[in-house]
Order: sequence, then C-alpha cells, then structure tokens
Amino acid sequence: MERFFGRTGQTTDDNSSTKPKEARVNAPNITWSHTWSFDESRDALSESFFANIPNEILLRIFQLFSVRDLCSISSVCRLFKMIADQDEIWKLKYDTSTKIYSKSCKQIYMDWMYEKSLRNIELRSIHRQYRTACIRCAQPSYPVRPSKEQKFESIAGFTKHLNSSADMTIELLVNIDTTARELIQLLEKASKFQEQWQQAPILKQMITRYYRFMRLKASHPTNILLIPTMDIEIVWQTHLLRPEMYQADCLRLFRRIIDHSLLITDIQKMLKDQAFQDTCQLYEKTYGEHYCTLSPDNDQQESASDMNRRSKPNYTYWDKTQCKFSTKSAKDYENPFSFTESDIILDMNWLDSCKQFMRNALEKISGEAYDLDECFDIDLGEGAMKRLKKSYERFLYMAAKYPLENSNGFVPPTYAIDIIWHSHMQEPLNYRADCIRLVGYVVNHAPWPMIEDNIMKKTSDRSDDMWKKEFQSDIETDHLYNTIDHDADWMD
Repeated sequence: MERFFGRTGQTTDDNSSTKPKEARVNAPNITWSHTWSFDESRDALSESFFANIPNEILLRIFQLFSVRDLCSISSVCRLFKMIADQDEIWKLKYDTSTKIYSKSCKQIYMDWMYEKSLRNIELRSIHRQYRTACIRCAQPSYPVRPSKEQKFESIAGFTKHLNSSADMTIELLVNIDTTARELIQLLEKASKFQEQWQQAPILKQMITRYYRFMRLKASHPTNILLIPTMDIEIVWQTHLLRPEMYQADCLRLFRRIIDHSLLITDIQKMLKDQAFQDTCQLYEKTYGEHYCTLSPDNDQQESASDMNRRSKPNYTYWDKTQCKFSTKSAKDYENPFSFTESDIILDMNWLDSCKQFMRNALEKISGEAYDLDECFDIDLGEGAMKRLKKSYERFLYMAAKYPLENSNGFVPPTYAIDIIWHSHMQEPLNYRADCIRLVGYVVNHAPWPMIEDNIMKKTSDRSDDMWKKEFQSDIETDHLYNTIDHDADWMD
C-alpha cells in the first residue's frame, strides 16, 4: 500500500473487496415501533403540566436536546418516547443521503453512528508506512520530459496538451503557491502538538470546539472576521479534505457551505488581533466556556507606525497562544460530523508520510541515499512549485478523461500531487467551481481507503501505465520532471 496509502477512496457497495475481512459486529437494533395507542400514552401525563403542552411545541423542544438527553427523556413515559422517536428530530443528526425509507430516521442515525464507529476502529489499525525521514540535500538535476509531438484530446477545460508548456495551461481560482506554503507551515506547527492532540479526550474537545466555532460562523454574515485557534483549524483541515462530506455536513448542520481560506487580505491583517479578541468574547458569551488565552501584548495599544513596521502573518488562524485542554473525558460528547477521531489522527500523520515519499522520489531520480538523521524540508521554491502544479494539472486532466464511474477509472494521486490538491481544497467554494469548470464534476477526496493489498497493486499498476502512456513519465516521480521548450532547468 505504498504510494496509495493517503489516496482517494472509492465509494463501494457492501459486498466490495474494500471491506475488511474480519468479522463485523452486528449493528444495534433500535426500537422505534410503538405498540401502544396515542391516547394511552397521553393519559400517562394526565396529572402533569406537560399534558397541557401541544405536541408540536414538545417536538420543537426535543429537537434542541442532545442524543444523550433524548435517550434519557425516552425512558420517562410513553408520550416522551413517541415524540423523541419522531423523524423530525433525528433527520438533522445524520447524513440524509443515506436515507432508507423502510427505516426510521432514528434507525438510520444509529446505523450511521455504527458505521462511523467501525471506520474509526479500522483506521486505528492502519500502521503508518513512513516515519519522519529528516534530510536536507543539494538541489538535484531534474530530468526533462520528452518533447516529441503527442496526440491530445481536448476535454472539458483542457484545450492543449499539458506537456506543451512549462506553466499550467489552466487557471485556478485559488492562489495555490501561497496557500501551499501556508498549509505546510500550519502542519509543521501542529506537529509540535501531535502527541498531545492525538489523545482521545483532547480530540473530543477539539471536535466540540470546532462545531461551536462553525455554528458561530454560520450565524454571522460572511464579512464578519472570526479567527479560529490552531486546534480548531486542524479539525477544519480534516473536514475540508473531504469535499463531499464537508458539503453534506455543512448543509445539514448550518444550512449553507461555510467557506474557508488559509490566506488573509491586507485589511484583515490589520484587523486580525481585534477580530481574535472579538471571537474570544463571542465564544465565551455564547457557550460560557473559555476560548483561548490572549497573548500578553494584546491589551497594549499599538501605534499606527508600530503596527505598520511589525510583520503581519498571511494566515487566518491564531497561533500566538494555545488553548489548554482537560485530560478528562467529556460526559456529553457528541460528534455531529461524518468524519471520525481517527481521521484527524491520520491526517496529522500525513506530513511525515509526505516527506518520506518526497525523499524516496529524490533518491529514485538521483540514485543517492540520504542520511535519515538530518532535517528534511519539502521544497516549495519557485521551480519546485511549477513542477508540483504541473503534476496536479495532469491529475485533473486524467480525472476529466477517466471519470470515476467505477473502481477501474480514476487515477489516484501521489503525496506530491496531494500537496497541491490539499491546497486547492482550502477554499471549498472555489474548489467546487474550478472542478466543475475544468473537470466537469467535483473531484472528491476521501483519504485512507480500506483497500486490500492485491486490489491496490492492480490499481497501482493500471494507473501507472495510463499515466506513463499519457505523459511519458512515472507518476511517482512526475513532480520532478521539467516540462520546458528549451534545454534549461528552472531556477528557484
């Protein structure tokens, strides 16, 4: 599972070979059919003031309760049980695209949670194939792609062969160069907290904080600047890297797609410190809990000249101070999103695997082995970015030419392509617009697929052949090939 370890997942049916072979525990059987009559259940509250409250009002009240509270309320009396089992309550708590009309929404919710639990367990069984391999090496001599005439089929937004130009032949709505550098910097910063943030109690707090922050975003106009802390941003990253899931969850929970960008405008740079203080106050006022400690110099007023001299960061999240977490498990924890805790853990490990892949690719091209004890940085200089973007452009072209109609069609990316793909997905609305304009559909990204090794090997060999036939290079080292019109290398 080498190159495909962090790749696009395939949507399969229950009989697919992507399912693990080990025996699976049966799904829970949820009681939702009631044998008693409505009048009988109503009579149970005849001496309670609840008997005077219309059922429509009770239903609206019950919709505000957590799953834990609904379970407790259901045991009070038959009427509460009947109301707590209504579809209007449960359909807001799960991915409605999985609705099976022969089941109640409560049953669908429990099945959905059961499948999430299974995937969480399956993801924990994945052993990272790559550890951090830290090296710093001299600039290698990059090979040049063959310049012979090639057949080209114009598809969707691609009008000329991708090997005909050193630069991308398409335009993206996202500033890929700057976004990619900010993304890698974010992951480098987060790696310092990786051991702490991967603890189960802390992960649950991070997901809760992310949900609350997103509710604040959804309840305010898009021009209001709210600043996420770095832990919230890391959970947001896991959500963003699953576009189909992100859209479905946003529409279900917030009634609109919450847009995102790692980059900040010049005006927002000047307002960021104040916006963070406002976010702290708004969060604490809304939820009655501490958001994040303000940095010591936040209470001091800066003069305009000092503010201009001080270098302002280009990113939107807050990393001057960190949130303090409790090591105790939350009693009322509920993850309303479709991703799991293990998804976040594996996504935090992605940078290490990416570095190891990039190191291996350099070794393959240069024929040199590098010292594992030295520090390695992913090259995001001008020349490297051109090569990475060209590889991603080829990936999008292949996605347009071979759409995902079945498991045999789609060409999965490498970690090198993933760098630009992840950067593109930082702005979900622009990513969606670019995909539809250039590819014809939204290219979904589902990391950490559960695919058996023999199936993975066949897929890998087939996609490698398709790529090499189209672009005259191996997909694993494609990001190291120059595509130029004359014999000269790019200079960073």
